[in-house]
Amino acid sequence: MTADGKAPTLTDAKGMGGVLAQDGFSYQVWDGLVRLPAWLANPAFEELIFEGLEDLEARFFAPQAAPRFRLLERFQAKFGALAPAEVREVLESFFSFEQAFPRAARVQSLVTPRLPRTVSGLSRDPSRVRRARPFYAPFSDVAAASDAQLRTDLVKAYGESLGGFVAEAVEVTERNLPNRDSALQAFGLALERTYPTLEVSRRRIEDGFEALSGLAARSIGAPISRVELLRTLEGALSQKLPLPASFPLHVRSDRNEADETALEIDASAFSGGSATFPDPVRWTEELLAPLERTARWIRARGISRVALGGSYRLSTAFALGWSLRSAIGFELEIPTREGAWRTDDRPQAGDADLAWRLEQPTSLDDDHLVVSVGVLRDPSADLSATAGASADTIMNAYLSEPLTSARAAQASAGLVKRAVDAAAGRLKPSGIKLFIAGPAAFAVALGHRWNAMPPTQMHEFLAAERRYVPTVRL
Repeated sequence: MTADGKAPTLTDAKGMGGVLAQDGFSYQVWDGLVRLPAWLANPAFEELIFEGLEDLEARFFAPQAAPRFRLLERFQAKFGALAPAEVREVLESFFSFEQAFPRAARVQSLVTPRLPRTVSGLSRDPSRVRRARPFYAPFSDVAAASDAQLRTDLVKAYGESLGGFVAEAVEVTERNLPNRDSALQAFGLALERTYPTLEVSRRRIEDGFEALSGLAARSIGAPISRVELLRTLEGALSQKLPLPASFPLHVRSDRNEADETALEIDASAFSGGSATFPDPVRWTEELLAPLERTARWIRARGISRVALGGSYRLSTAFALGWSLRSAIGFELEIPTREGAWRTDDRPQAGDADLAWRLEQPTSLDDDHLVVSVGVLRDPSADLSATAGASADTIMNAYLSEPLTSARAAQASAGLVKRAVDAAAGRLKPSGIKLFIAGPAAFAVALGHRWNAMPPTQMHEFLAAERRYVPTVRL
């Protein structure tokens, strides 16, 4: 909140300040242009605005991390020398925004050529601690000690509330851009670092810098979309940026880190292990809902091809394929050790048939069709003992050889789907209980074809306890 207790708005004195006083506008634009190459490489980036509620704000799609499913990165760019009291004033303005609009901003940043000597640690210590966190992720106590010391130092300098907030959500960058030429050089370096395969002349880089500067000057207070920024830059460069041909979607488990070049889905809470698996309600609210939200967002942008990355368990894999299924217009690139399996790599006439063993049930289990799908391991052998299903209620599909290609995976997914369709059409179940053993890549491929099916409850096997537990319900 502001000093008078009001939420920041576009028409208050702070909101109008940048519009009415343009002295530092070039510095703000230059800082924004240096950041732009990395933003354009981030598929979650949607648009930016100069002189909105802040000097510069960028907006990102965030299907899990924010109550509004969007997050802002906010920047105050101060060209002149700042006194310590002025630095504190900026930090307090960030805190006011957070109090008025909780969790709307991922990070808020002060950018200035040089900090006062007495607060120079603001630009050094927080960034040093944050950059090192991924390396020390396996050593939680080591990372926690640095985080705690950083918080202690900032609380000592700014008090409990403001200091704690700065430790968690504020960055301070010293960036010296005294003139246009230095800004152009920094912009060119940012392009080269973000797109190392981009081959473009210095003249074209300067054309891109000028075109974007002009676009910013014409758009004060109005949003500039990702599409317009790309069109402007690529038009000036006379070539396309080397962005991925397929939309990158990274699934983070408890075994890997974030990927800033992809839209992330955090599935770490659904990785099993010592934490076990959450109940089906949590799967729906915290994984399936964000996946479906992401699918709608991607399709609204006219994108149909998605390249998956990261790592995930069978239930997450099946939910991924189902959320991005072929029936709603998606094709997937599924990572495997041998390379990506493309879901539009369809079987061809003359492809060798795989020796799937298919066994149809004669009855239902509690009005549900039990489906067991196994590659190299047959889960049906465990179902009677661990899930209470008798042999005559199990629709079993088992392949004793590995799947080695996208075509084999697609042929197998189609065959299993048709067998389940036949059983469901004959027995008319109210739902399906699904048990899968095999590679996660095949679970994605099967989920991708799982359309127009009865409600399906997926299960995961707890090897240590020799039993199945329900996970995601589709």
